[in-house]
Amino acid sequence: MIVTNDDRIAEESRIYRDQGKASFTVNAHVRMGYNWRMSEPLAIIGLKHLERLPAMIADRQAIAAIYDSGLAGFRNLFPLKVPRGGVCNYYKYIAVMREKRDRKELKTMLRKRYGVALAGEVYEEPLHKQPVFLKYATDPLPVSEDLCARHICLPVFSGMKESDAHQVLDALRGATDYTD
Repeated sequence: MIVTNDDRIAEESRIYRDQGKASFTVNAHVRMGYNWRMSEPLAIIGLKHLERLPAMIADRQAIAAIYDSGLAGFRNLFPLKVPRGGVCNYYKYIAVMREKRDRKELKTMLRKRYGVALAGEVYEEPLHKQPVFLKYATDPLPVSEDLCARHICLPVFSGMKESDAHQVLDALRGATDYTD
């Protein structure tokens, strides 16, 4: 789905989504395009999600507030701050470990011992180390590399209960030396 207020981008998107045709009524290909047309069932699902989007984001923000408050008592784990003036939809809730730790080991322990599954990290490796971008990486990016190595993503989803968020915090307290 593409959402834009730019008429040129909207028109180009329509051309590309329909195999490069200038319009649905003319069978003339003006660009190399693809079959990116959305099916009717997926369009209905998308429209319903758009209707519910404000509530879904509010649910995620409420869970994030619980995490923010709960992590305040942790010594070695802190939330990734939302920049001043920014608003976050919490597609992922990112927490950062002060010291590098084996994430796979932590995730396994949390799942087996406490029944808590952490979400996948945003980037296990920073973008400049991804195969498709290697040719563009001319210098090391130590801050990106460090942050990617130390972050974890706590579960967050629309409809998640407060008790679920507290279970995650309790599991982190029990499985780590993160708290004072």
